[in-house]
This record gives sequence, C-alpha cells and structure tokens, in this order.
Amino acid sequence: MAASRKPSRPDPGTDVAALHASELLDRALDDLPQVDGQAGVALSAGPDSAALAVKAAEWAQRRGLQLWLFHVHHGLHANADAWTERAYELAQRLGLPLAMRKVHVDPDDPAGIEAAAREARYRALAEMAVETGVDAVLLAHHLDDQAETVLLRLLRGAGPDGMGAMARETRKDGIRYLRPWLALPRSRILAFMHAYSARTGFEAVQDPSNLDARYARGILRAQVLPAIERHWPGYRSTLDRYARRSAEAAALLREVAQADLEAIQEPRPPYGNALRLSGLNRLAPARRAMVLRLWLAGHDVAAPPEARLREMVRQLQDAAQDRQLLLRHGDRQVRRYRDHVIVDSRDSAPPAVQAAGVEFRWAGEPSIRLEAMDGTLVFATEESGIDPAWLRNTGLTMRRRRGRERLQVSAQGPSRSLKNLYQERGIPSWERERLPLLYRGDVLVYAAGLGADARLPQASPGIRLEWRPDHPGATVML
Repeated sequence: MAASRKPSRPDPGTDVAALHASELLDRALDDLPQVDGQAGVALSAGPDSAALAVKAAEWAQRRGLQLWLFHVHHGLHANADAWTERAYELAQRLGLPLAMRKVHVDPDDPAGIEAAAREARYRALAEMAVETGVDAVLLAHHLDDQAETVLLRLLRGAGPDGMGAMARETRKDGIRYLRPWLALPRSRILAFMHAYSARTGFEAVQDPSNLDARYARGILRAQVLPAIERHWPGYRSTLDRYARRSAEAAALLREVAQADLEAIQEPRPPYGNALRLSGLNRLAPARRAMVLRLWLAGHDVAAPPEARLREMVRQLQDAAQDRQLLLRHGDRQVRRYRDHVIVDSRDSAPPAVQAAGVEFRWAGEPSIRLEAMDGTLVFATEESGIDPAWLRNTGLTMRRRRGRERLQVSAQGPSRSLKNLYQERGIPSWERERLPLLYRGDVLVYAAGLGADARLPQASPGIRLEWRPDHPGATVML
C-alpha cells in the first residue's frame, strides 16, 4: 500500500551534504525580489561567485530571464589573466554571455587598496550593466562575509548607522545589487561547489589575498576568526543578528533626526536648506550631532569624523552672537550668519579681479556681459532713472569692494557706509565680497544688492541698473 512505503533514500553515491546545500542555494535565489528582463552575476571565478553563476543560470532559466556574467580584471595579482580565462571557461560551460572590464587600482590610494579595488569594481559592474541593459546584479556575499564586515566596522569605530553591514538589496549608481546568500554560511556554498567540480572538472580559482595578512580581511580570515570559531562556533549568526538590530536602531535614530531637522531647517536660496542655530542649540548634544550629520548629507557633504563633528557642535554652540563663524570641511564651508547655518561651496572673488576690476563703455545696449566678474550688468529702461547720456560712452569700471565705500540710497538721507547698508539688508559678509560695484571715474554709481546712488543725474525715461551674477548668492539672510 502507498501508505506503507518508506521514504526513498538517496543513491549511495550521492553527496547528501552537497544535495542539501544545493537546495538551500536554490531556495535563497527563488526568494529574491522580482527581477524583470535581464540580470547579471558578478563573477570573479572564485568558488563563491562561480557557485552563484551556476545556480543563477538555473534560476534564470526557471524565471525566463536573460542572464549575463560580469567579470572585473583588477590587475592586482600575477594570475589575474588566468582568472579571466577561468571566468570565460565557466561562461562557456553554462552557455552564458560574459562581459569583462579591466580597471586600474591605485595601490597608494589614501582610502586603502581594498577600498579602492571595491570602488573600481562597482564602477565597472555599473558600466557593464548599463551597456547590457541589466538593472539587477547578483553578488555572492554570504554569512561569513557579513560577519567579517560587522567585525571590521566595529573595529573601525562605526556607529549604529554603519553597523547595519550589508543589505540584501541595495542601489548604487542606478543599479540594483542583490545578495541572495547573505543568510547562508560559506560552508554550504563550498559543499555545493566541491560536488560541482567533482562532477564537471571545473576548478574555481583561489585568491591568495583572501588570507594575506597585509589586508584587514586577510588577518580576520587567517588569524582572528578561526580563534573565535573555536570558542563561539555560532558567531556568524550572532553577528548577523547584531547587524540587523543595529540597522533597526539606525533607522529609528534617522527618524528622530529627520523630525528634529524638519523642525529647525528652512530654505535659504541659493544654499538649499539652512539651519536655525537657536533651534539646533536647544537640542541635546547627541541629537544635535545627528541633525548635523543628516543636514550635511542632504548637501552631499561627507559626514565628518566624530572628533570633527564634536568640534563643529562646540563651535556652533559657543560662538558669540555677532561672530560670523566659518568651518571648513573638504571643499565646502559651513558658515554661520546671525541665526542661520549654511553650506557654501564657493570662494570669494579672485584677488586679481578684486584689485583691477573691469573697464568698459556702455553704448546703449540692454546688457553687457562681464566674463571676468562672472555676471551680466543690465541697463533697463524705466520711466524715471539714471540719465542715459551721463552713462553713455564714458569710462565705467566694475570692481569688488575695497573698504570704506559710501552710498546714498535715498534722496532725503545721508550717504552711509556699504558695510552698514549691507548689514541692514541682511546680506552675509562673505556674499558682500562677491557683490561688485560700478564706478564712473571715481564716482560710485551702483552697488549690487543695494542699488544706485540717489545723487546721480536723473532723466525720464532713465536707466535702472541690475547685476545678474552667474552664481547668485544670498541677497537677504535675516
């Protein structure tokens, strides 16, 4: 009777461990998010990526997907050419197209050779994906890789945001990267690959740098992790669980920081969102630091090191109310003016232009382009304004401020220093250095951001002057 039949046993020649590993690898691939059209596999030709290529070929066939193999030739090892040949061999065995890209990795890169190689690899993968029309690339990272990543980030002092380690799905440069085997230990992959090699004769390459003590991961694999495994054999799952909890904590902290940021930021063209310093300083120190990190990230500014961030927080808190604070970070400046903190990416005008200025004549045209001053001076016709005859065909000079200039902005009022006028207008000091002045001989005609001198000869119709910079700055920041 059917009910009395015993379960069938595997053939005595079958490697049960390899069969079980194969099923686990298949199941993880089938659990991937939806992939449409074409997919790619990053293939180094090592055992992990080779196993992924083999199993992904079956997975793609089940789903009716076109699969590409992407190989990156780093040129960092004497056997790199042989590894490329091995990648082509596997692609031929599987009947899959392979794209290959050679990259240059600077061994003296300040970020370290491992980081430089990783960035070069992702750039190459993205280029090949775009060329082949692939938007999802599968990576062979596994549970052991995850554990190594968590340990390395912990040893480098990462906070909760950095301890989330690798995610099952990420986006970089418009490409989706999927890691189907993050929850599987490498032993399962090696068991499958051993059986595949025995059956087909294909041998994956072995990269000696994986155990090279010159590299951080090599030290972990060769010395640290074997010792940990002897005492804590379940460390991989423990570290993976820690990474997931860190990611959850980081997501919660980001929500808090986002709420704090939205409460104290406001748009201040052309700087994007500025922070209200009074609101920032009311936050507890830890929340203040989180808001600064998030705000800087919104301006595409790399997060400063912890010590640098603490110093920024301290200076913003302790600076006197009338002090215009400048903090340099990379090629950007974090500036404070009154109750606002902004990110500025431009320097003041070049000293040569400040000193010499630009001489020209106006012949009645509606505008004059002044390349050296990075802007255009507009001569707009108004019902009443500066007498055109007084401006026409005479020597005019546009230059930067030198100090002690004065302007009379109304017919009833006295002349006043530009410094005081700009302060009243709420124009930050660094922007004042970028705003040019127009002279007719020694007479100050017009100050950008303020207007023309009220004592100039008037006519009807007349001229209204307007300065249009190529890179507009703040005209008001009260």
